[in-house]
This record gives sequence, C-alpha cells and structure tokens, in this order.
Amino acid sequence: MLGSAIKKVIGEADRPPDRIIAALDGEAASLRLIDLPAGVEKKIAEVLPGELEAVLPFDIEDAVIDYQIVGRGESTIQLMTAAAPREKVSERLRQLREAGVEPRELAVGAAAFDGLGGLLGPSFADRTVLVIDVGPSSTDFAVLHGGQCTFARTISGGMDLVESGRRAQLGSGLQRTLASYRAQRAEEPSLILLSGETAPMESARQWLTEQLGIECGTVPLPSAVGADDETLPKYAKAAALAGRAVARKRQLDLRQGEFASKAAAGEIRKNLRLIAICSAAVLLSFVVSLGARYRVAKAEHERLSATLAEVSVDLLGEEVRSALHARELLTAGPRIDDPLPRFDAYDVLEAISESIPADIQHDTRRLLIEIDDDGETGRFEIQGTVGSIAERDRLVEELQNHRCFADVEKGSISTAVGDRKDYKVAVKVECEAPSSTRKEE
Repeated sequence: MLGSAIKKVIGEADRPPDRIIAALDGEAASLRLIDLPAGVEKKIAEVLPGELEAVLPFDIEDAVIDYQIVGRGESTIQLMTAAAPREKVSERLRQLREAGVEPRELAVGAAAFDGLGGLLGPSFADRTVLVIDVGPSSTDFAVLHGGQCTFARTISGGMDLVESGRRAQLGSGLQRTLASYRAQRAEEPSLILLSGETAPMESARQWLTEQLGIECGTVPLPSAVGADDETLPKYAKAAALAGRAVARKRQLDLRQGEFASKAAAGEIRKNLRLIAICSAAVLLSFVVSLGARYRVAKAEHERLSATLAEVSVDLLGEEVRSALHARELLTAGPRIDDPLPRFDAYDVLEAISESIPADIQHDTRRLLIEIDDDGETGRFEIQGTVGSIAERDRLVEELQNHRCFADVEKGSISTAVGDRKDYKVAVKVECEAPSSTRKEE
C-alpha cells in the first residue's frame, strides 16, 4: 500500500523529486531536552551519550543519536535530542526502500514539524505556537518558537482513545505534556495549530481549547493544486517534511553514521565537472587577489622604510631602513652622556626594598634621602619597626653588602607596641658607576 501510494505521487509529478525526506514514528524514538554547560558545545557529540544513557529505555550503544541547539543561557546551552534504536531506524529505511524510495533525511516524530518554520511566514516568526497532530494511535505534540521546533513529544493514544470514549485520557496526556514543556521552556504558546485528520473538525478545535486553555486553529499552509482550505491542514506534517528541504538551521536527522545518506556523495560525483570548474575559478580569484595584496604591501613597505630613514637620521644620527637595525640602535642606548643622575632617590628606595629579607615584617616610619646633583654621594636615614634586634642586624648586614652604601651606622633601638623594636639607621651613599652599569650587574 505504501509503495503504491508513493509511486502514484511521484508519477503525477512533472519530474522526479530532487530530495525525499521521511520520518520515523515518534513512538519508536525518544525526544528529550538536555541542558549542558556552554563550554562543551564543541564536544557535544562526545558528551551527549553519557548524558542520555541513564534516561533512555534502551541501550545507548545500540542507539542512533542526533541533536539540535534550541536555547542558550549565560553559562548553559539547551539541546533537543533524538535517540532511536538502530533496529527501528534500519527497519524504517528498509520499508521505504521496498516502497521504491531512498530518503535523504529521516526526521523524528513530532520534531518533523520543524519544517513548518519556513512555510508559516513572517507572521509566526516572533510567536510561539503549539502544533498537535492526533493520529490513529498516537498524538504528536510540538512547540515552534521563532519558526524552530524547541520541544517535541509523541503521546500514546490518538483517535483510538476518542472512538472508545476515553477522550479524557487523551486530554490528560496533553495537559501533562504541556506542563512538562512549561517546566523546561519559558516561551508560552499563544496559539494551537491542529494538524491531521481532525484539523477540519470545529468540535476537535474547541475541545483542545477547553483542555489546554489556548486558542486553537489550523495550520495555514500555502495553497496547493487539488486541495481546498478544509483538506490542506490534514497534510501539515507532509508539508513540514517538505519544508525541511529549504531550512538552513540544523534539524534532527536519524540518518547518522552507518545510516548516513549516500545521495549526497552521488550528487557530488554527478556534478564533479562543475565543481572542478568552480574550484578553478575560486583558485584563480585567490591568486589574483594575493598578487594585488602583495603589490599594495610592497608599496606600503617602501613608504614606511623611507619614513624610517628620515626619522633615524634625526634621532639616531644614522640612516636606517631596517626595523631590526633600528631596534638594535635603540637598545644600545644613546651615544651621548646621560644627563640624568647616576644614582638617585628612586635607586635608593629600590636598594632598601631589595635589602629587606622576605621573612622580616618591616614597617617604615620615616625615610630621609639626600643625594648630590651628580648622583655619586649622599646619605639616607631610615627609621622603622622590626620584630627583634636580630632582625635589625640582618637588615644592616644586607645594607652593608650593597656596593653604593659605603658606611652604615646603627642608631638607637627601643621597644614598640607588641614587643616589636623601633630602630634608626643612617647610611652614607658613595656610587661612582653609572646606574645602567649597576643594573646590568
């Protein structure tokens, strides 16, 4: 029956379809929302099996898995994941092959309505809508936000519950699913779009509005030959599958790994000559662009070299056209006597800081520094607080070891707060070597 229907549809088309997209029944797969740290986004494929292993009703090792990102927080990303046993995927593909088709993609249950995003038009781009399709024995429940499917579930029970007088059971299942959605997503649906055989029934739409408290209408599909406004909503899921062909966002597809479609490789081989011509054109454009950039860069280099030559004559006394040579001249320092003092107060501060042992708690109370204009002689007096006389003596010994401190005179010492010691030291400064030489030593 499936094969006959497919042959009839393809036979009535003007030309064979470029791409065939099918779906796996939602009851054969698991659709879940998973939150992950944003830092693992590039490793989702490695992390996801471990996250799903504990919640799937079948072995993760025998499952086909795919995902799409449906939300982002400050530190997390939210995924809608699909997992199905390999045998279910294999069986579905086998059925389709026997019917004479090889689908490029295999959507999953209610997530197949993702393709409606490109068909609903701009009026639904900023809205959140709930799509419900009541089938013979199951019901698809999907939420589209901004045209993307952000939540999808397949509920057991459909028209079989309605026909057997258990409509309340179906209503309870829909209410629980909507509550589950609200617990995981912040966007509130403003409209229900009814799809499938029940879509034309006004009573069905009213019943859904009563059950979920949201206005219910039908999927506003584009007009099609041979279909009126009443019959169009029945085929919303088929239209959604077709709409996936023009979607640009990543969508759930169970044709992964060993089930990956070979049609893409066939298309590449078929258009290999065209690809080669386009590649040659791109390569030629790249070479021309590279040559143009080289000429621009060369002209800029010559201009900068001329500017460097002019500046180096004024500042370095020598014409230089190489940046490396100019750096060497700058590092070597000026060729005139340095007018700055050889040993100034900042050098004294640095020397004192280096002389205080790291294990001594030292508090400076007063520091007086006197250095002559040449920076060769002078004196400084420091008053501070240390823990003991031994620590004062260690500090004096370190000061005496400095090459610019000629004479260190110990002054008075007294007891401060907490048995610490106040001390006073006077030091004579004699430093003949230039400061640049001192730093190199």
